[in-house]
Amino acid sequence: MKNKVFLILAAVLIFSCKENTGTKENNGTKANNGINKFDIVGSLEMSSGPHDLAVKDNYLFACINDKIDIIDISDVSKPVKISTFDDLFEGNNFQSLYRQGNVLYAGCTQAAGVYALDISNPKSVEILHKNLNKIDGNKVKAYDLFVDDKFLWVSGSGMIVKYDKNTLQALGHYTLSGSGNTGEGVWANATNVFMSTINGHVYSFDKNNLSKGIIGDFTFTNQPGHKHWGRSVVGKDNLLYWADWGAGFVTLDISNPEKLKPVAIITQSSFKQDFPDAEGTNVYDVLIHNKNGKIYLANGWSGIVEIDPADPGHVTSLKDYKYKQYYCIEQYDKYVILSDIVGGRNNEMKGIDIIKITD
Repeated sequence: MKNKVFLILAAVLIFSCKENTGTKENNGTKANNGINKFDIVGSLEMSSGPHDLAVKDNYLFACINDKIDIIDISDVSKPVKISTFDDLFEGNNFQSLYRQGNVLYAGCTQAAGVYALDISNPKSVEILHKNLNKIDGNKVKAYDLFVDDKFLWVSGSGMIVKYDKNTLQALGHYTLSGSGNTGEGVWANATNVFMSTINGHVYSFDKNNLSKGIIGDFTFTNQPGHKHWGRSVVGKDNLLYWADWGAGFVTLDISNPEKLKPVAIITQSSFKQDFPDAEGTNVYDVLIHNKNGKIYLANGWSGIVEIDPADPGHVTSLKDYKYKQYYCIEQYDKYVILSDIVGGRNNEMKGIDIIKITD
């Protein structure tokens, strides 16, 4: 889920886009304000808001700077930290997590590279493999990770990298030219891998031949003052959901990876039609809920947003937590867990919130 670069915003941020023929926008129908839909049932104060989150069974893994905290969330009203992973032999800054089975993959940006961790016993996490090697003389700053049936994909600083998920051997990469091409989100389907960048592009690549380079590219014109940041990307079937920070929330048709097409873009104006009193939207992270099928956004200054995938150009529900800045989101059963990276205002804390969703 996400580049994990913290930005404290001084202004209300939200979306804008260039008009796209056939693209649906929010129709202005008054949305549920979310007061009765979202309820914070538990919180844990931490030294900082986590950069990323992953869940296994009743445990939450939260990376903060050079450590990964392991938190027992079996009682959602009282989450408790039970242990911490720290590779004492390396100077790390963990930015990204992805769990598959009993393996937690972790990406870092200081020592720079990737880890595969055995989390079968959450109280005693062990290193299975790590690869902190440079590629073409450059550090692999792993801002986001995605794991499929064979490979670990990494979106990094100016490159996308393919690793063997079992050994962490680097199998291929492609380096992007030009400024602003630092990778943010990454996601792959059966044939292609998709990468978002800080300058507001989504690129597609052939999974079997990264050396072919970019085969598809999508961007749009953002509203002045509401910048691109190419945040996380999450896909399902032929759709890719893209959190682009202040510039917008975009749904792309990826059925033809060489011609990425916008299905819907939530803009500044369409969001404000439904929520004129909200602080604004800067979309950091995206979650597709595996129980109710809805889309949830870690929405910066404006809390948590729900979107129905049947109408992805329309915000159906929002709860605006005025003194929080939600950065990443993860699912735990019927709950979602969000990282609050700012806190400290109006006696709010940094750490995590566990939110119950009522349908």
